[in-house]
Amino acid sequence: KQPAWAVQLALAAEPGAAGLTLLPYFEGERTPNLPDATAALTGMTLASTTRENLARAAVEGMLSGLGAGLDALRALDVPLRRAVLIGGGAQSEAVREIAPAVFGMPVEVPSPGEYVALGAARQAASVLD
Repeated sequence: KQPAWAVQLALAAEPGAAGLTLLPYFEGERTPNLPDATAALTGMTLASTTRENLARAAVEGMLSGLGAGLDALRALDVPLRRAVLIGGGAQSEAVREIAPAVFGMPVEVPSPGEYVALGAARQAASVLD
């Protein structure tokens, strides 16, 4: 769970984090397929490099990776009405509040459950049919 102080910091910063951008590719990236990508923090100035902007840039950077996946679906003309966030990150208030602006659509967070395992099981079952 994200500490309350980190949530407060991220939500205190303006959208765009004063130009501070974090690319959170600490272990590569899967969408797009960039397994050798590395993390980067750009836009650092004396004015932009605050605790609040660093926290906001971290959340926006993580969500931008998910947004790239949504953009890929849009490019295929897949109709998207809402995004459903699951997993540990979805439990963060900062993620839940910032995601709609980054995704450009409403966001739902279902009650905690094993949705990833359920999705994998459904996908496996569809192959067996």
